[in-house]
Amino acid sequence: MAFPPFFKYKKTYEDADDEAARHALFTTAQARVAELNKLNGKAGPAFGINWMSDRYEHEQYAKGLLKPKDFNATAEVRAYKGRSGAKKSVNWRYTEAVTPIKNQGQNVLGSCWAFSATEAIESQLVLASGGKLTIDLSPQHITSCTPSTGTYGCLGCNGGFTEGAYEYIKTVAGLANSFYIPYAQSLTASSTTEACPTDLVKQIDGPDQTLSGGFAAVADYHYATKPCTSGACEDQDLDALAAALEETPVSICVNAGAWNDYTGGVMTSAACGPMGAEYQDHCVMATGFNVTAPTPYWIVRNSWSSTWGEQGYIYLEMAKNTCGLADDATIPEVKLDMTDAELAEAAVRRELMYQRATIAL
Repeated sequence: MAFPPFFKYKKTYEDADDEAARHALFTTAQARVAELNKLNGKAGPAFGINWMSDRYEHEQYAKGLLKPKDFNATAEVRAYKGRSGAKKSVNWRYTEAVTPIKNQGQNVLGSCWAFSATEAIESQLVLASGGKLTIDLSPQHITSCTPSTGTYGCLGCNGGFTEGAYEYIKTVAGLANSFYIPYAQSLTASSTTEACPTDLVKQIDGPDQTLSGGFAAVADYHYATKPCTSGACEDQDLDALAAALEETPVSICVNAGAWNDYTGGVMTSAACGPMGAEYQDHCVMATGFNVTAPTPYWIVRNSWSSTWGEQGYIYLEMAKNTCGLADDATIPEVKLDMTDAELAEAAVRRELMYQRATIAL
């Protein structure tokens, strides 16, 4: 027997007026989902009724990309050669280079930028060390401590951008692990950004450094494709993004306006909407792509918990710059003190990870 959504999601309401208002939201969601699935075309349905279908906009999954309108992207655009003439499907989720899905919380907790940067640094730490260093790092550290002023200023839970996160981490000893500075924001209610634990941050490079546990030092960052900071962004170099993804997961920022209704499958560019820079509102991570599917797709990791979408992931149509995923694709560079022998061993282990990542999807 199929149960109505309010039974499936254990919904309760304050009173009859609240229930009536929520039912109106639910009815609107039904119509919106039907239209989105129509737009999704031959890729099939990708939208449906879910836990968010009776919630007001301010109660839904939070985003939080906030970049200065006049931001000048000065970091290097690095050209990746790719592994083969024809793209080969790759999914770094099959390896330790992608840590488990995280949860930034709902409502107005716009800390996606900090999660995206943290996840990208985690991946680079794993890849650079050949899998020897797998540490869950602290998005709270970035959220709370990235300065609010200057060219790269960010506003904590009120928004920020990945370049700002990297620039901050470059100024300190490194990004703390998530046990040392755990995520302290509420997952279910609006909350002000927690204050930066400055003493803990200083201790990462202090006399009791070993007690703070592992951390990741960031030297710099680069772009996987030429960034698009204005205009329609319809001509991004998708081959360059694919080539980078054959080597590593990539932090990306997107237009996630339709993502609250996503339930699984491939979201097309038509359903997602504009890919231009001005529509970017959320930062996540690309972890691979599948060219063998009926509708080839990019594999994208979100930070809205593992109960959202495809167990925390979303598949975006690969033929286009769907949701603007190639507008702002960054890769941080970690610093490791390794001998030549250790570097050689790491390269071998990294190649083995790549082989696992390219097992047929």
